[in-house]
Amino acid sequence: MLGKTILFSGGKYDIAFIKQYLADKSFDTVACADSGLEAAHTVGVNVDYIMGDFDSVSQETLAEYRSADKAAKFVQYPKAKDYTDTQMVLEWILSEGASEITILGATGGRLDHFLSNLNILMKPLKQGIPAYIVDSHNRLYLIDGETTLHREQVFGQYISLQPLSEKVYPVTLTGFQYGLKDYTLTYGDGRAISNEFAPEAQTATISFTHGELIVIESRD
Repeated sequence: MLGKTILFSGGKYDIAFIKQYLADKSFDTVACADSGLEAAHTVGVNVDYIMGDFDSVSQETLAEYRSADKAAKFVQYPKAKDYTDTQMVLEWILSEGASEITILGATGGRLDHFLSNLNILMKPLKQGIPAYIVDSHNRLYLIDGETTLHREQVFGQYISLQPLSEKVYPVTLTGFQYGLKDYTLTYGDGRAISNEFAPEAQTATISFTHGELIVIESRD
């Protein structure tokens, strides 16, 4: 069982943020998707698993982590494959019993990779495994039903909701500065962007029964 798992994806990193984030969090397993190993190496974190086709990570870094003192486990995939490195690693993490997944390096760089990373969060969602994409300004995750947020646990001041499915309904927001009651969110609807906790609220609840929502907790 992998427990709480950090996945280093192959995007861009704010190294200072990652160092502080890892220092403030506890986790059980670190896995790297291909060039995510470079970021893990830079921040000096111990790596348990390294997976990918290794077409975008330096041979020097690979050699260091193959050495006996690092003792990381390698899984190499062919370059011609049907999925991104991040998806392949995510699916493996799920199969090995991750209890929670945080993906780093999944937002910077190519937008096609970011959108892919966003959509593959459906896999842990359907298995009931909490999974987050985190960068220096955002924490992003998917929900498919009633969810309560706690003021002291949210990543940033602003909370935005976007439908991942064509329609999400009936959406009711309580404990937010801008509430909703039995509302239908659809593609292209900006009604639930940049919300905040109500001044007196310590918790806020998002409730609905149909569809999937993208939740983005953001800070400037």
